[in-house]
Amino acid sequence: MIELQDFFSTAGTITAFALSLSPSVPFYKVLSGKEKKDILPEGMILFLMLTRLVWASVWIITKRKMALLNSTLGVTVSNVFITLYFYIFFNRSCFKAFLSAIVLLVSEAALLYGMVLWGDYLILSYIAMVCKILMSVAPGQKIVRVIREKNYKLIPIYSALTNLFCSLSWLCYGICIKLLGQIVSNVIGVFFSLANTLIWIYFYLKRDKEDEENEKELEDKDDKDKEDELVEK
Repeated sequence: MIELQDFFSTAGTITAFALSLSPSVPFYKVLSGKEKKDILPEGMILFLMLTRLVWASVWIITKRKMALLNSTLGVTVSNVFITLYFYIFFNRSCFKAFLSAIVLLVSEAALLYGMVLWGDYLILSYIAMVCKILMSVAPGQKIVRVIREKNYKLIPIYSALTNLFCSLSWLCYGICIKLLGQIVSNVIGVFFSLANTLIWIYFYLKRDKEDEENEKELEDKDDKDKEDELVEK
């Protein structure tokens, strides 16, 4: 019978992998010439990759195989996107992109080796927790912007829901293994994901109500125009 922590880590790995593919859309738009490279979230991808690298060292030290698989997949996908960014940045030069990717991979391997050699997984989990807090600044800013502009389209609901299920899964996993850094990191993730989802629902429903009111105003205006025409006749 599968253990509870294995169930949560499997669910978290699947949803985290789906979430890590979200930059595909802006990269496709840039590579196809529809958008400029300014829309690429390269900073966020790099920061996310470093955070997952820290978690990978934690899972290597504590010998958590499924959690390590999640971090490995996340780092791999992030490296693919960063390599694509190098390709775009260097005016589609495959050689320069490949060389930059090799330098990055060697740096990552050295950093990972150093963290595993250090061996203090509790401190490393707290470092990853701080990285998660810093990464939450961007969603927090987006929430403020959505409320100010009353535009639900600024929130990608697919990413918000996937992030919510992912954070919930890893929160439950952190509770199962009693790792504070993992718990706090995903409490933050659940909070911002849930806030994004609820705000999206609120402004989406409000939009429907406003559309109905606008349609009613137009109908009333049309009826009044018809009455005015009849009076003139």
